[in-house]
Amino acid sequence: MKICLHTNWEVSKGFIGGTERFLIDLSKELQLLGHEPFIVCSSKEKESYIEGVKIIGRFIELDDSASKNYPYFSSAYIRNEIIGANYSIESLKRLSLYTEKQLEGIEADVFHLNSFISASFLSLDRNYVITNHENNLEYDWYWGKGFFDFFSKAVLAKETKLHLHNNLFTPSQYYADFFSRKFNLQVNAINLGISLNNFQIEDQEELLKDEYGFDKEDKIILLPSRFQPHQKGHDIALEACSILKKQNVNFKIIFTGVKKSSEKYKSDFDNLVFKYGLQDYIKVVTFPQIQEAYRNADVVISPERFCSYGLSISESLSLGIPTVLSDIPTYKEIAAKYKHAHFFSSGSAADLAEKLMKVFIVVERKRNEAIRFRINYDLRKCCFKYSDVYTSFN
Repeated sequence: MKICLHTNWEVSKGFIGGTERFLIDLSKELQLLGHEPFIVCSSKEKESYIEGVKIIGRFIELDDSASKNYPYFSSAYIRNEIIGANYSIESLKRLSLYTEKQLEGIEADVFHLNSFISASFLSLDRNYVITNHENNLEYDWYWGKGFFDFFSKAVLAKETKLHLHNNLFTPSQYYADFFSRKFNLQVNAINLGISLNNFQIEDQEELLKDEYGFDKEDKIILLPSRFQPHQKGHDIALEACSILKKQNVNFKIIFTGVKKSSEKYKSDFDNLVFKYGLQDYIKVVTFPQIQEAYRNADVVISPERFCSYGLSISESLSLGIPTVLSDIPTYKEIAAKYKHAHFFSSGSAADLAEKLMKVFIVVERKRNEAIRFRINYDLRKCCFKYSDVYTSFN
């Protein structure tokens, strides 16, 4: 079957975030089954290939002059020109119109979208599967305070067309239950997973210690997520590091995920680094492959305040790396059963620092736990489940 995987965001060679990584890896698994998947996204690059997956870029101009202000696709285009300063039912209709225009002329047996709001006013002339990768707090952060309350009331009152779609999914059971209650619709969970070929268990390296002049005694902490402190908790991590510094702990911390759109956050981040006197403890690095960072990390942290799933923590847990993570519902759903997952109270820098010091006493990778995790969160399981959904249209 021809499977069109769609996202309103960009999938580009220069930066692959968690959801984009999932779309590429899912496409590769679908190819192995015999499907013909490809991705349609918002981009001014009309066609490209990433790891053998075809990417079709479509940057649609609903306003003839609007895109001139955007030399490359930016999420600001969706916020400013599609949703607008004051969200409304008309905003949802514009986003669905934008999505439909992206898919115009695209031939596929199934169209798999990654957002409830982009599908909220789609006409029902195609076979749609919709997996929502954003939660209520992300919606409010992206589109404005109170957006999710507005959206959920519109869906509940059947003012949108979302209730006409039968194949609604989220990556976690927690949010499947949450959206089902809020919308009074059946929303099911299909967990994401790790591409085992991409994340093979390897011996730890210390190459970065030599490259960056770290001390041999330093414990290397890794925070592998996009630079969006409000959600990802970079501020919590830095405050925790200031506590470790006061306790004379030997450590260095590496941050990844910086791209062009991160610049507005970087100055606040740099101010906190200066405030806490952490200049000699911090490295901000863009890795060609995140696996290099994992090979060199002693501990991975994820102080996220909210998350729809948790792909980066899944990566570290699949490699057996001790992972210290906030006790938010989706993280507990994924990781609570594994001995190398260590939870701290969400938002508490003091508790994060305390848990890190405990982990530092004996830092070791747990291969057996990694194997257990890999068995349960193999991306192929996710692929098989979606394939069953796709073929149900036949």
